[in-house]
Amino acid sequence: MPPRQRSAPPDSSDPLGRELPHNGEVERSLLAVLLDGRHATAMHLAREALPHPLPFFQRDHRIIYLACLELDDQGHRVDALGVSELLSRYDFQLAIEKIKHWEVLLDRDELDRLSAQALKGLVRREAEREAAGYEDSALAAIGGHVALGELAQTFAPSASLERNLALLKDYYHKRRFISRLSSLADKAYRTPDSFDRLIEDSSQIVLDLGRLTTTTTVYGIAQTVDDTLDRIEYDRQNPEQGVKTGIPELDKKLVALRPGGLYVLAARPGAGKTSFALAVVSNIAGGGNPQGVLFFSLEVDRVDLVKKLLSAESRLDFRSVETGMLEPHQQEQLIEASQRLKNWKAELMDVSDLTVNALRSIVKRRMLESKGGLKLVVIDYLQLLSGSRPDMNEYEKVSEISRVLKILARELRIPVVALSQMSRDSEKGTGGTPREPRLSDLRGSGTIEQDADSVIFIHRVDQGDGARREMKIIIAKNRFGPIGGCPMHFFPATMRFEPAAEAIYDPEEAEAQMSRNDRLQGQPGADEDVF
Repeated sequence: MPPRQRSAPPDSSDPLGRELPHNGEVERSLLAVLLDGRHATAMHLAREALPHPLPFFQRDHRIIYLACLELDDQGHRVDALGVSELLSRYDFQLAIEKIKHWEVLLDRDELDRLSAQALKGLVRREAEREAAGYEDSALAAIGGHVALGELAQTFAPSASLERNLALLKDYYHKRRFISRLSSLADKAYRTPDSFDRLIEDSSQIVLDLGRLTTTTTVYGIAQTVDDTLDRIEYDRQNPEQGVKTGIPELDKKLVALRPGGLYVLAARPGAGKTSFALAVVSNIAGGGNPQGVLFFSLEVDRVDLVKKLLSAESRLDFRSVETGMLEPHQQEQLIEASQRLKNWKAELMDVSDLTVNALRSIVKRRMLESKGGLKLVVIDYLQLLSGSRPDMNEYEKVSEISRVLKILARELRIPVVALSQMSRDSEKGTGGTPREPRLSDLRGSGTIEQDADSVIFIHRVDQGDGARREMKIIIAKNRFGPIGGCPMHFFPATMRFEPAAEAIYDPEEAEAQMSRNDRLQGQPGADEDVF
């Protein structure tokens, strides 16, 4: 019987008629090493890199690799004789059905999520699905014993196996990239969705495909020790690698905000977490060595944020800044403070509806445009970001957001500070006094705690209505240093945080800034959210 003509998969060309990326020689060389049967670790290496047949482009090569996978699952030796015998009994239509099932799972973005055990289940074949005769077998479909023998005799040094596996995966990922973006381009012709929505979709596609580039490498202890010593020496010669918050006690415990770190700042409503974050921003973007900061505000307008910054910088009552009721000398203070703010290396973005993938795209673009000048990203606040899908529940959404922010920090090698809400349980206490917050109080998902390098709580110690509030900054988790707390004072009228050892409050100055009536109206109450 003459061999049937070998065929490529049905998706062998792109929308412009060009053949999709592949390399038949690499596929043949790789299969030849497996069919040789003398390389004990060959199938183990191949299976770890290619858990299913779809990375192969040629249909016949997919069928042969499917047989290799089944033999390996059964504990048999993988070689040309074993593959030939198995394929002679393997119903050709069943092989095609299995490959098509894998393709459907790939189109649904479900294939990469399957466990190793689930993938093995897809390879498994029912005993009754044997070929009725040789003419119905997969072996006959690929050209018979002659075609398989020719493939097995292809010159292929085993030393090239790992390189060929990497090349094969690369071609496979390129085909997936083309397919996904082609679908998106086709959608742009037909959908009523906005351009912004399409950009968000494309960002999600690139993010998903980017995860496929992750490789698992086993490093020897000797090399790792040398790499570690090199890093220690580099850090010794370049001590200022992190971003200082400007709050001595906090920097002492955190050892600065590390590049690639995710820092979660959480507090109860009214504790002033936005004001604290802005205090950190002012120290970083406007300090003696200003560094670039990008601040995302999902709840407060950027003009209101700047009013708070001006109030803190000028030490003027926020209500006076808000209403514009300023004395001439106060106006001068405001102008001086505004001139200083203009020199800060800070950028603000206020948006009420932002997906985490759109945020990721914005940050990466700003990093490129600033030529590495962006040193810190602040998000106010995490739970207001949208997930990649509208049907996500709260747990799924927060889990995705937390993970993407962590990946973003590591990719760009900059710290990311994400403000977070706390659950209702955090308000429980004794005697009307809320207890100190703990990690389980983070709202939405336990993955926030898992992904964060540090979790920092702002806890109000006193419960009075004074012009100065006693606060405690609690480091509840610190991957690279000690946990603990540091006392601070918060002045809600001017939105200022100061270390307790340095805080200065002059009652006479406060009296001169506002009348008794102004104080009663302008001073935030004990339960008022001063953000």
